[in-house]
Amino acid sequence: MDGKQALYCAAIAIAVLIGVGIVVSVVSALVSLVWTIVSGVVSLAVLAGLVYVAYKAGSWLLGEGGSPSLDSIGSESASSTSVDAGSSRQDRLRKQYVEGQISEAEFERRIGEELETEEVDEIDRELERER
Repeated sequence: MDGKQALYCAAIAIAVLIGVGIVVSVVSALVSLVWTIVSGVVSLAVLAGLVYVAYKAGSWLLGEGGSPSLDSIGSESASSTSVDAGSSRQDRLRKQYVEGQISEAEFERRIGEELETEEVDEIDRELERER
């Protein structure tokens, strides 16, 4: 092997080493990117799980319906609150009737009054909207 061939072989060996180095660097960068994405997703999932557990624990400690909802704070309009209040009064009357605390006649009388009151409230709201 003369000097020219040796130089040629050395140049090929250096080119192969540089090519392998570039391929290894690209693969390493891709693996690092995938690892970063996967660890981010896992971290978010763990955080979401912790928030869910904290929410459920808070709900359990306060009891169902123990904390004020956004409706009662005032994010909804007053008309929906009054409709909700009317429904809850009707629900209480139904419960009293089912438990035998009030008679059927008393139940029908009170429900009739509730429905009449709701109709008047609805008319008042409609008049208010027209103004």
